[in-house]
Amino acid sequence: MTAGSQLIDAYLGDVAAALPGPARARTDIVAELRSGLLDAVEAYHSAGLPPAPAAEAAIREFGDASRIAAGFHPELAAHQARRLASALVATGPLIGLLWATAALASHIGIRPALPWQWAGAPPASMVAFPVAAAALLITVWTALFTLAATGRPARWLPIGPRMAATTAAMAGFGAMVADAAVFVLLASQLFSAPSRLAPAPIAVAAAASLTRLTLARRGARRCLSARATLA
Repeated sequence: MTAGSQLIDAYLGDVAAALPGPARARTDIVAELRSGLLDAVEAYHSAGLPPAPAAEAAIREFGDASRIAAGFHPELAAHQARRLASALVATGPLIGLLWATAALASHIGIRPALPWQWAGAPPASMVAFPVAAAALLITVWTALFTLAATGRPARWLPIGPRMAATTAAMAGFGAMVADAAVFVLLASQLFSAPSRLAPAPIAVAAAASLTRLTLARRGARRCLSARATLA
């Protein structure tokens, strides 16, 4: 490895260390910067500079690594927000279907009454059902808003990556609350009438919800971290 290559790698390493967001997006940005740097090095080398001084000149032209990284923060925040919102929108119907299947297999069907008024409803249903419904509503609307704010409609919406990161985090925390409320209902049913539950469908639905809860928490925290870089 030449001295010029070492200088470029060290510089790009400093830029990468200051970049938040998904690894793939950071890798793409570093690759784009590397291509630009190599072009600049080649131009300086063609002008008569040796490899190492040419690399130094190209790095000076690009500027401070932290400043370069800061210029990509809005793009990465929007990318992180859209990634979380897309995942929640894609997995929501599937997890809902899994729980509906588990409810039917456990002979807990849809009836013409409020859920907490169903015969045999879990004792915690008076609180957990409304909480889950409210959290689900918040999740859906904030996730859809995030997709709009980070997609084509963004050109007509007076919002930026900071707001998108905020609404994506809200969607993630909303999904967490909805899943937690469902687990409260499940625990209540396990204590009151465990024999009614169908083990296999319940296990599959619970595993899916637990996975989403974990990933939603991680994604929401990353969105808040990305939002903090825009302050």
